[in-house]
Amino acid sequence: MKFFVFLSVGLVVFNTYPTTVWAEDAVELSEIHITGRKTPQSGARLDSGSKSVLYNSDLQSVRAISLGQTVEKISGVHNNSFGPNNGLPQIRSLTGSRVYLMQNGLGISDMAGISGNLPSAVEPFLADKITVQKSSAAVLYGGHAVGGAVQVETGQIPQQLPEKNFGGKGEISGGYNTPTTQLFSLTGKSGQIAWHIDGMNNKISSYRVPGDSKAAICHNRAEINTNYPLTLLCQVSRNYEYFFNQGFYKYVDRNYLLRGKDYLDQYELDISDVYRRDKPSYGNWVENPGYDPSVTEGKGRRLRSIEDVTPNEHGKMANSHMHQQSVSAGVSYIGADGYIGLGVSRYLNRYGVPGYASLSTRAGKKNALSPVNIESSQARWLLDGMYRSQQPWLDNVRFSFAHIDAANRELLGNQFADSLNSQSNQGRLEINYRPIQWWQGVLGGDWTQRRTNGEGVDRYLPDTKTIEYAVFALQKFNWGNWSTDIGARHGRTRQQAILGNYQPGRGLNEGYIKQHNNKMFELNSYQAALKWQPAEGWETGIRYSRSQRAPEVNELFASNRHYAILTNEHGDPRLQPETANTWEFSQQISWRNSRLKVNYYQTRFQDYIYLGQTGTDKGDGLPYKEWRQGDTRIEGMELEASHHFHLDRYGTLEAKVFVDWVKNSPVFTGKNDSNSSSWDEYVRRKNDGDYMPGLPASRYGASLVWSKGNWMLSSSLTHYLPQKHLGRVINEEISLGGYTIWDMYLNYSHQLGQSAQMEWFLDARNLSNTEARPHNSTLKYLAPLPGRSVRTGVRVSF
Repeated sequence: MKFFVFLSVGLVVFNTYPTTVWAEDAVELSEIHITGRKTPQSGARLDSGSKSVLYNSDLQSVRAISLGQTVEKISGVHNNSFGPNNGLPQIRSLTGSRVYLMQNGLGISDMAGISGNLPSAVEPFLADKITVQKSSAAVLYGGHAVGGAVQVETGQIPQQLPEKNFGGKGEISGGYNTPTTQLFSLTGKSGQIAWHIDGMNNKISSYRVPGDSKAAICHNRAEINTNYPLTLLCQVSRNYEYFFNQGFYKYVDRNYLLRGKDYLDQYELDISDVYRRDKPSYGNWVENPGYDPSVTEGKGRRLRSIEDVTPNEHGKMANSHMHQQSVSAGVSYIGADGYIGLGVSRYLNRYGVPGYASLSTRAGKKNALSPVNIESSQARWLLDGMYRSQQPWLDNVRFSFAHIDAANRELLGNQFADSLNSQSNQGRLEINYRPIQWWQGVLGGDWTQRRTNGEGVDRYLPDTKTIEYAVFALQKFNWGNWSTDIGARHGRTRQQAILGNYQPGRGLNEGYIKQHNNKMFELNSYQAALKWQPAEGWETGIRYSRSQRAPEVNELFASNRHYAILTNEHGDPRLQPETANTWEFSQQISWRNSRLKVNYYQTRFQDYIYLGQTGTDKGDGLPYKEWRQGDTRIEGMELEASHHFHLDRYGTLEAKVFVDWVKNSPVFTGKNDSNSSSWDEYVRRKNDGDYMPGLPASRYGASLVWSKGNWMLSSSLTHYLPQKHLGRVINEEISLGGYTIWDMYLNYSHQLGQSAQMEWFLDARNLSNTEARPHNSTLKYLAPLPGRSVRTGVRVSF
């Protein structure tokens, strides 16, 4: 409306002046030529699924050691923590091999999806931009993206010439209860050649925690006495005393009264064999002279004490050391029609898992619990190129290829236990086109080949070989205030176990792995979405996706102690692909300086693959679990709202609030245990419960970001509710309560000379020093989140 008023007034004013007046005041302006190119089209940009983007300015206050910690403040996204040094993004309750992790366009090592304790080999501190795709991205990236995708961009291979011939940034930081960090990132150009190099070093000896490292429930006598699986999770043992009260019994064997212990020894009897509450009809029984009617118990056992078989540190998290290093470099040729570049990176990480395990008698000492330590390294080569067509219908053709060589060693103390190594090649091709103005599309294909191998007689996985290939298409149409996208993917996955001299552990897989060691799966995924803008600033959408994922190698072939995740893990090579059918509804309203976004989603999994409880162990203190399948339903909601305040001379203020909740529950056809339709349903209900164990807790939060001139201050509060959707770990899960995390970030920047800028910052996490044990953390009974931490440092950019 304002535009039309302005235009009308302008026309009236223009017509009231004679043309000669305008002619007299006319000034001839010099001609200015402006050149530029639009952002290249890509499949990720065409996909209409729900996504959140963290730019460099957003990342300053949320960067953390792990990718999961960095993105956990996005609604619907949690950190699937495996101790303070490692965490994967958990999107709408899904993580691991269901969330695809990428760096600069291609997947990073997927060993972290197989073994959650392993690092994801990506450095959030070096990221320029992180995009989180919360909807299924299986059409673009395959079954590993059935729960979403995370793309990390570091600028390793320059895609355009930088403005300066030489520039970069550096950072040094450290403080209380936080790693010391040094990093640098440099870019430059020479003619049409652009280059980039970066590196980082992170180190900490241990983390401080409020209170004890183990949860209080681990020493609750009533709970520990009746909950054996909890003793395994808490790594404690129960010491019992056995009692026998002779005064409880009215009758005694007369022979015992006459001969005492000699009578027991002669007939190999126990003391309980010669006392009875009721007089037997056989033998020579007489009234017990020591009978006492006030005694209420005859025999049994009492919990005498609870013993920590692993350390329970006060104020300190056991075995939480970490030393992480990385370096990467890239160079590219950039021309008028695109670019082509090559990059290489090296990643090293050595850290402790706050859990302990014992080697079997085959590998070393018996019954000697030792801390679990990880040594991880990765080398990654990346080739990336794009052709920018001059044809109006063809936007670009992009191709990428990566080779990854990763080595992961699990140690108990300093003693080698086993290793999980991988060598993989992956390629991707996208043809992005726009035949007419209202139609955009992408056709593409991708291919992955991976081999895993390991050492150690206790390793839980045989050598494996994986081949995946697929073709996909995604089309987007716009007309008026409507838009829609339609996509499909067809692919195949082969999983093969190379047994050799591998000896499966005792369990489910022992009887099947030799017969079913070569599996082929055919996968099809589809998606369709429709969006409508009924008014300016208001957008409503609906999206449907059908996504398929093949079982991973550990889900098929695992068969031994997996020390690093504190589980005796056993796969099942008879597993079939899982299929997720998802409906998603979205509303987004933008009005002036305010924005509101709401998403509701519901997913129905057919043959959902999960790690099921058995309630047993093999005498090694590790819970014995099996990979199984069953229908599962996921339902959740996300809400985000923000408003920008312009405070004139006091700067600007941005206020945000968010809420999210998710519920992940098995689908049972029977109404109760007695009439469940199958034995599998009965076992799942009894062992795992009516909700999936380890669900992320519902939460809500608020944040403020104030900036004025050279100053920036942000603060956030996030409250996690006690988990009320409790599954079972044989016994019902235990909620460790809710908690609130308060974070704050302060930044002051100023010029340093004519071409450099210096930033001083203070980054404080968990300011209230709250004991926080996320319900979705595997190690929640052994390791809370770190306590109050304060990191201070300086950044220089030039």
